[in-house]
Amino acid sequence: MFTRSDGSPDDRLNERYPKLARYSDPLKAPEREIVGREREISQLMAAMARPELCNALLLAPAGAGKTALVQAAMLEDTKRVYMEVDLARMIAGLSTPDEMAALLKGLFDEAERFSADEHVELVLFIDEFHQVVQLSAASVEALKPVLAASGARGIRVIAATTFDEFHKYVAPNQPLMERLQRINVNPPDQKTTVEILKGMAKRYGVAEQFYDDHIFELIYEYTNRYIPASTQPRKSILVLDSMVGWHRYNGRPMDRNLLADVLMESTNVNVAFRVDAVQIKNQLDSAVFSQDFATSVVAKRLQLCVADLNDKTKPMSSFLFTGSSGVGKTELAKQLARLLFGDDQRHLVRFDMSEFAREESLDLFRSELTKRVWDMGHAVLLFDEIEKAASAITRVLLQVLDDGRLSDDNGRQVSFLNTYIVLTTNAGSEIYETIAQYNVDDSGSGKQLVEKMKEIRRSISTTQGDNKFPPELLGRIDVIVPFQPLSRETQRKIVKNKLRQMRREVMVKHGVRVEIAERVLQYLIDDHADTDSNAGGARAAIAKMTDEVTTAVAAFVNAHAHERVLRVDVRGTMRSEDKGLLKSESHIEVAAAR
Repeated sequence: MFTRSDGSPDDRLNERYPKLARYSDPLKAPEREIVGREREISQLMAAMARPELCNALLLAPAGAGKTALVQAAMLEDTKRVYMEVDLARMIAGLSTPDEMAALLKGLFDEAERFSADEHVELVLFIDEFHQVVQLSAASVEALKPVLAASGARGIRVIAATTFDEFHKYVAPNQPLMERLQRINVNPPDQKTTVEILKGMAKRYGVAEQFYDDHIFELIYEYTNRYIPASTQPRKSILVLDSMVGWHRYNGRPMDRNLLADVLMESTNVNVAFRVDAVQIKNQLDSAVFSQDFATSVVAKRLQLCVADLNDKTKPMSSFLFTGSSGVGKTELAKQLARLLFGDDQRHLVRFDMSEFAREESLDLFRSELTKRVWDMGHAVLLFDEIEKAASAITRVLLQVLDDGRLSDDNGRQVSFLNTYIVLTTNAGSEIYETIAQYNVDDSGSGKQLVEKMKEIRRSISTTQGDNKFPPELLGRIDVIVPFQPLSRETQRKIVKNKLRQMRREVMVKHGVRVEIAERVLQYLIDDHADTDSNAGGARAAIAKMTDEVTTAVAAFVNAHAHERVLRVDVRGTMRSEDKGLLKSESHIEVAAAR
């Protein structure tokens, strides 16, 4: 709709040019000062000064400032009238896609008449230009003659879209491409973004509240690191906008603490996380039993990362968790995600490498990996049982560890610089079997592991067959984290904790109290210990608990809904109670408590 300088409708223009009035609006002035776009503005002005094909196509990621660039050109170009075409409004009124062709023709005919009658050149800005091409072939054909004769008709067209949409919809149509001067609008650099943020702070009256100018640089750095899927300057502007909102609401200082809280709110990343060796260690130990050495190694490495002194050309950190099955490797990865990012659901990305054992799975792995990291750039990436992956998969991981980036299906560079990479392996199990048999302790102090580190490294890199660890990865890993075999007492603690969790869940969900006899632990740990491995894992005992205890409790609760208290016990003599038994008939029994 045409408006006067005071904002009221211009009835004369609206009546004379109804399609222009209905489907376009005067381009608004920029809300903030446009800085650092001198080169692109010059390119745009030169394109519109061409005598014949005076049309431009702005290409940039969403949020890079395409509209702001056109607004900046409008402020400089006072001799032309700038209108923004509302494609959504046009498309909404269509009954068939082909009607768009007639609508576009009518719109441009009115634009030509406006230019001639009002003696002024008209600039039509069409954002999301790919939608016209996507809608129908007839729409494109209606556009071509308009664009070809734009100079003679007194019309300039500035189209805008993203690189992805351009390559998908616009680039294949060469005749259309020839009628548009392509201008790449790159996201602004740090200096320019900081100037934009400072201008915002001044505009909203909070510039004096920034006692630390480095905050603006931190906004740029943190948003690049923790919001990789969005573009500058939009993501920095949104963070500063949120900070201003909190400042106005409750008077909070515009400082690093507020920045940290805003990022925690929007990305769930705790950038205010500070190194406290005792606290970090305690949090890791709270979920991983008797692995003092492993948690110490991880906590020590985290200090380097959180102090921001790690290598910025590689992922934040890379770990190789080595040890036998069921000793806590995956659990420590989960706890690492909870510690760094607040949860292990969204921020722990797990790949079972046995699913990528064939060379032909490379494309699937690469696609899935880049997609997950593009969507969630700050995460713990867990590659379970890496020794089972195909060699082609290993080469992809080598690139990630070396360069911190990988190309996705669309050719985009996906950054891994903000990820923590954890590889796990069961390779070298014979070393852990020896420790389990002779040197295991209840703390996981790692004394025996330190003494055997060279032996562990050599064993991992020389294993053969299906259990072969790719030795070329060893040189790229920051830290090797060996997990000590678990003593029987530690296994007892783990299973006891799992039983406690099961009892709590039954009470919450069914209102039933579960009593568990002491002999149940003995049954699960001593009579049914991990027979699949001699290297001290608790997985078999936990699986036995689920299979025999939890399942039996579930069956009883389902069959006896009126019972409020039940008891789990062992019926029969266990082998651990009578060494002379060749075979035990003991079994779990669940009954109403009496």
